[in-house]
Amino acid sequence: MLNKKIALRTFLLALLFAGLFVAGCKDNDEGTEQENITTVVLHFIGPGLDREFEWNDLDGPGGNAPTVQTIELPPLTGNITCRVHVYDRSKTPAEDITKEIEEEADEHLIVYIPDASVSATWNYDDTDSKGKPLGIKTKWQTNQPSAGNLRVILYHEPTNKDNLSNPGGEVDFDVTFPVRIQ
Repeated sequence: MLNKKIALRTFLLALLFAGLFVAGCKDNDEGTEQENITTVVLHFIGPGLDREFEWNDLDGPGGNAPTVQTIELPPLTGNITCRVHVYDRSKTPAEDITKEIEEEADEHLIVYIPDASVSATWNYDDTDSKGKPLGIKTKWQTNQPSAGNLRVILYHEPTNKDNLSNPGGEVDFDVTFPVRIQ
């Protein structure tokens, strides 16, 4: 009787460990392919405005510092549309990753974090299939002349798209643009 209990416990422990191993392998099998993002372009279009501003890091983290253009927007201007374009320019020809982000909108979220000194507001102008924000397209309103920085972060598989300050998931890119409203 004692041997049967020990054998049963051993069997159950083995089953438990086997289940943990399979679950761990499943997570690894479902891992996402990491994109090589070298370039983020913000294209602003509005009254008297049609300009692109780029963040480039062609050799990736740890190499040369990225090159970043300063975003310059006119003050006291509304109805400005911003569209984000994402590229891998380490390839020839360059790969436009933007379409993939849009096609997998449920799995992506772009968050904008301007410094408090930047006198501008923005709203999402696109959503995923569940009506949650995506962030490829946004609408901007500038106010008084000001300057600061704008962080743009792409989250992959965010766990909570309603919490824009901490949506969870993996960060595909986190870039900072200087901003001047003048």
